[in-house]
Amino acid sequence: MFNTPSPAQQATSIPKAPPPGSIPQPRDNGVPGEMVPDWNNIGLFTAGIAVGAFLGAAVALLFAPASGGETRHRIVRRVRNVRGDEDVWEELAGELERAASEIEEEDDTAREALKT
Repeated sequence: MFNTPSPAQQATSIPKAPPPGSIPQPRDNGVPGEMVPDWNNIGLFTAGIAVGAFLGAAVALLFAPASGGETRHRIVRRVRNVRGDEDVWEELAGELERAASEIEEEDDTAREALKT
């Protein structure tokens, strides 16, 4: 119905729009050349990220299932459990060394008993 061909556009010397987030810097002859970042838009985007993170943290604290003291206690307990895993391996290594030395002592006493 309204599918009429558009009139032919004449070629102009006006350059195309710059990509988003950049500002064309004119050269001496007036033609845009180098593109530089638009720090205003970058700063606005970064501020939006920071505000979003702050609001997300505030909502998480408001809707947390436990009080602050309970939450800190849970975090400390989990950290100690993670650190405790390393201690478990050290204790196991020590027990294995003690068991190996006890077996060597028993072997030595058994060999001496067989010699006599």
